[in-house]
Amino acid sequence: MLQTPDQPNRLLPPGMKIVDVFDKMGHPLLILGEPGSGKTTTLLELARDTIARAEKDPTEPIPVVFNLSSWTDSKQSIADWLVNELNTKYKIPRTIARPWIENDELLLLLDGLDEVALERREKCIEAINEFRQERLVPLVVSSRVADYEALGIQLKLQSAVLLQPLTPQQVNDYLDKAGQEFAAVREALKKDTSLQELAQSPLTLSIMTLAYRGMSVEDLQPLETTEGRRRHLFDTYVQQMFKHRGADKRYSPEQTIHWLSWLAQKMSQHAQSVFLIERMQPSWLQTYAQPLYRVGLVLIFGLIFGLFCGLFGGLLGGLIFGLLLGLLFAIVFGFRDIYTIEVLKWRPLKVLKGKFLILGLSVGLSVGLIAELVKLIGKLDVEHFTLISWLISGLTFGLIFELIFGLRSEEIETKTVPNQGIRQTAKNAVILGLIFGLIAGLPAGLFGGLGLAAGLCNGLIVGLMVVLILGGGEAFIRHYLLRFILYRNGHIPWNYARFLDYAAERIFLRKVGGGYIFVHRLLMDYFVSLEPEQGGG
Repeated sequence: MLQTPDQPNRLLPPGMKIVDVFDKMGHPLLILGEPGSGKTTTLLELARDTIARAEKDPTEPIPVVFNLSSWTDSKQSIADWLVNELNTKYKIPRTIARPWIENDELLLLLDGLDEVALERREKCIEAINEFRQERLVPLVVSSRVADYEALGIQLKLQSAVLLQPLTPQQVNDYLDKAGQEFAAVREALKKDTSLQELAQSPLTLSIMTLAYRGMSVEDLQPLETTEGRRRHLFDTYVQQMFKHRGADKRYSPEQTIHWLSWLAQKMSQHAQSVFLIERMQPSWLQTYAQPLYRVGLVLIFGLIFGLFCGLFGGLLGGLIFGLLLGLLFAIVFGFRDIYTIEVLKWRPLKVLKGKFLILGLSVGLSVGLIAELVKLIGKLDVEHFTLISWLISGLTFGLIFELIFGLRSEEIETKTVPNQGIRQTAKNAVILGLIFGLIAGLPAGLFGGLGLAAGLCNGLIVGLMVVLILGGGEAFIRHYLLRFILYRNGHIPWNYARFLDYAAERIFLRKVGGGYIFVHRLLMDYFVSLEPEQGGG
């Protein structure tokens, strides 16, 4: 059904393509529908047809699909968000992506307005409207109709397409083609009004063919409400997937349902449509588990810092000092988001400014002069440390921090392996630790009077300390501490990737690169409803 501001609603003729509607209405378009009505499918059909057109004619805009659920910063403009999405999702360099946006060279297909967090949804519409006022870029947005109509603000688009439910004749034709295994479903549809209502949705009709295949009429007795029938349909679908998807019994149905329910609740709370293991954050912890997370950070980092400090100043004193550092670390960083360091890029212009080199040289010179003065008056035995060694040390630490701030971390554009971000972060932390250790250790060994072996050893310790705090080591440790607490509380299995693959094999999830999505929002909503929501996060 076509909706325009200046004309009454009118049904479109059978067989009319969405690309024809898009062209006829002058491009800006809103696609609305009930859950499972085919909004995303319609958007992808438009993408397919406009891609074919753009391949033939280079002057046509380039169609790109974006999921609005990733717009999580209410202060971020749509233009900046689009540039970021092109860079992280499609590997388009920002230097190319921004001119595309500024010159209106793209056809923007924005899917899932209803998947934006409720508290940000109206802000998102305002941002889209503001973007439209500044540019004449062709644009299409999809949303659930009820979620859209409940908002206090509307998109400034010229027309909308409201997807209609399937007709009884379309449902019967579909089941007739499916075969005799659905004779009971066809019979039940004659009497069960709730089943009739569900069958009007393409998604739930498809799920019926998976859940009710070969069932008898007695198995499909009428239920009083549509919600009751929907629950029965998804209950049956889940059980059928356990029965017919191989003999792998490593996880019980009860465990699988519990873990998927927890995952669905957290994804819903944090407005995530794609789940990446490395994206789990401390905010996913229940309230009662948060103190345990902080205590764990204090102990782990206190032990690490204590052992390092103990190598220089005695084990007991080092451990005490290390625990104090660990406590400070837990207070400062404990509930900040975990940021991975996946792709390291060198920014030479940052380093050429040389601020840290100048600072290091100044500190080294100052400390060296003071040390020389102390030696002259005979108050301190510092024979091993000369002015030159202090200058070298200052320059060394200046260089280390120059290198650290000259590096820029980015996410891997397209993840292909579960938890790839954390694994790459650990790899980069080891590499950076060795590099910084050598940078610190060679001068200490050659000019500090310690000997090359001792200097390198001390340098590696310093390098590891720096990387632990600034180079990704803390992200690796915090991630696995978070995973351990969630595992001990029964919310996830320890080998999470193997379980998620298992769930994908049973068509509860779909694997997308290194991430996972529920096969449909309705199935995710079903798992959310199965267990009382856990407290806290």
